[in-house]
Amino acid sequence: MTTDIVTIERDLQELWKNNTAEAAAAGHSTTRALTLNLLARASSADEADAMGAVIQELTASHPCRAVVLIDQPATGEPQLEAWVQANCLLPAPGAPQVCGEQITISSRGGRAGQVASLMLPLLVPDLPVVLWMAGDQPFGHRLLGKLRGVLDRLIVDSAGFADPIRDLVTMAAFDAGDTPGPGAGPDSPALSDLNWARLTPWRELTAQFFDTRPFLPHLHRLDHVEIDYVAAGDGGLLRALMLAGWLASSLGWDLVDGGVSRAGEEISLRMVRPGVGAASGDTRPVTISLRPAPFDNNALVGLSALHMRAVDHVLADFSVEHTDSPTCARTVAQADGHPTVSRLARVERAGAADLLAAELRLLSRDRTFSAALQAAAGFARGIIVP
Repeated sequence: MTTDIVTIERDLQELWKNNTAEAAAAGHSTTRALTLNLLARASSADEADAMGAVIQELTASHPCRAVVLIDQPATGEPQLEAWVQANCLLPAPGAPQVCGEQITISSRGGRAGQVASLMLPLLVPDLPVVLWMAGDQPFGHRLLGKLRGVLDRLIVDSAGFADPIRDLVTMAAFDAGDTPGPGAGPDSPALSDLNWARLTPWRELTAQFFDTRPFLPHLHRLDHVEIDYVAAGDGGLLRALMLAGWLASSLGWDLVDGGVSRAGEEISLRMVRPGVGAASGDTRPVTISLRPAPFDNNALVGLSALHMRAVDHVLADFSVEHTDSPTCARTVAQADGHPTVSRLARVERAGAADLLAAELRLLSRDRTFSAALQAAAGFARGIIVP
């Protein structure tokens, strides 16, 4: 089809007219409910299909106008094509059918400027604008630079980064507004990482240890942490670094100079924390070990175990480990003078639509993520060989 705004808008009107008529013939009404503009960039038709399936699932919680770009700058002669479709769900019998809409644009031959100028007029006014960029390093992509001024949020997935350690540092710099590249600066959009979102079960299980009065005092007495990650697979090391960054940033731990060492796939972090019950300014050492574990398909999102120990005054141990079941984790808490508490916790493995929906519910920057990311990037800088 001819790719211009007038044609796309006309096709959208025709789409909704036909969809309403079909819904009426089936005996139910249709609600066109748009809550945001979701721009999505894919590097292939297959990836675009996968993103489209996720967007269809999102219709239940976040019906949107989605604009999916199939970005193939090195493929064939310069060409732009576009087509439209409705994404509809029937929540319950007798309820109105809820619909969003999707515009797919196929770009070949490096037409980024033209694509951005085509996408911008398609945005529904007064709704948030989110850009979802799948695949490897997105922060230098020309499309991000073109859309920077209108974006409220950028969603990436560090599990797909081509150079995980270096790209983690770049992501942290973008989040802090410290890079000169496209989309960066003090007015850069809020950042979300689906790889961070996958850590939610681990963070929740860890935090639950200290919801009870007997164990709460040990939270600020932790001295040793071991995180076992699956070295093979997507994003296991980055998740281990971000989990370590979350602990460090939440508990006020600081990395000492030269405190990062690496032996093969095992990484050691030497840190200090505030002393407990000591003179003002006193500190105690903390060590975090990131250890590779054999590949296990049941491992919870690339991590297999977390062990934390406090030896300051009273010995206490806390651990989270995956089990043979892919939806179950075992937690154990024990401290001198208290009975051991062990339980099995059900852990749901969130799919892409659930992860994306959780990030879309954020109304502002995720300060917890930003703090954990900056700490993790500090660890990553120590790993990079000059």
